[in-house]
Amino acid sequence: MLIHFNAIFTQVVPASFDTIIDYREKNSYVLANIITTTVITFCVFAVSSLMLKPLNGLFKVNISRFLLTFLLTMVSALLLSELFFNLNHLITGEDNTGKNHLLFFIKDIFISFIVLLSVYILKTFNEKKAIDSDNQRLKYENLQAQYHSLKNQISPHFLFNSLTALKELIDTDPEISRKYLSHLSHVLRYTLTSYDHRTVSLSDEMIALHSYLFLFQMRFGESLNFEISIDDQFKSFRLPPLVLQTLIENAVKHNEVSRRSPLIIRVHTTTGGGLEVVNELKPRLTTEYGTGIGLANLSQQYKLLNGENIKITRDQNEFKVEVPLLKPE
Repeated sequence: MLIHFNAIFTQVVPASFDTIIDYREKNSYVLANIITTTVITFCVFAVSSLMLKPLNGLFKVNISRFLLTFLLTMVSALLLSELFFNLNHLITGEDNTGKNHLLFFIKDIFISFIVLLSVYILKTFNEKKAIDSDNQRLKYENLQAQYHSLKNQISPHFLFNSLTALKELIDTDPEISRKYLSHLSHVLRYTLTSYDHRTVSLSDEMIALHSYLFLFQMRFGESLNFEISIDDQFKSFRLPPLVLQTLIENAVKHNEVSRRSPLIIRVHTTTGGGLEVVNELKPRLTTEYGTGIGLANLSQQYKLLNGENIKITRDQNEFKVEVPLLKPE
């Protein structure tokens, strides 16, 4: 509207001063030009939207399509501007040629360019938004895949050692072997079902740990001892599944476990809402066969889960790992 009023007040019309004042007062002329500009703007917007699809962020626009859109926009503006000038001439009988004609034609082209630019900016914004959303989705799916892949690497080492121990028990003590098999089944069932969950409660983890410790003590007897101290207030807190099994297996794998040098592993909660697994440091000369992922696997699980990390402390006497406990939902 400001463009039209400004154009009317600044036009150079070859007439007397009284004629110019009269011309400025033609409200119908102003209204007609506003309607003309509105129609041209809408048509240009429709053409550019049809070509660029600004609300569809997944629709890609190459340089050829943009240039074609620009050409169609300018041609549409030219044809509509010419059409309205001719209609105005037929209706009012006014002469719209010369400088007056050129002035309004430039105005229509300028407005069309602004509309096209606005549509393109909107298109760019939605395209970036769609790309970011797609990247976030892919990142989440990738993290999920990594998370499940990392968890799935835990079972083979544990299963190999457990079946080896079971084979020896079957030959020496069938009664104990049946009890061992029952605990082994419980651990495996817990392992398999936990893959469907990103976290489990500490209470469920401790129930599975009971069977897990039985399997280890059957393997090592009095050479391996456990001290468990879990505060009841943290039993509903959550953590990634198989955390305790991983830490205990890691302690057994890297330390000497023998009757002359029994290994003690302590599991307890901290006042700060963490879970610590501490073992005496007794490095063994040879390490048990393993996948080599241990603590690195556990650290990666926490990073994928909530961005936190585990705390590892080592001195001359003991090795300690603290993992965060997550508040229940």
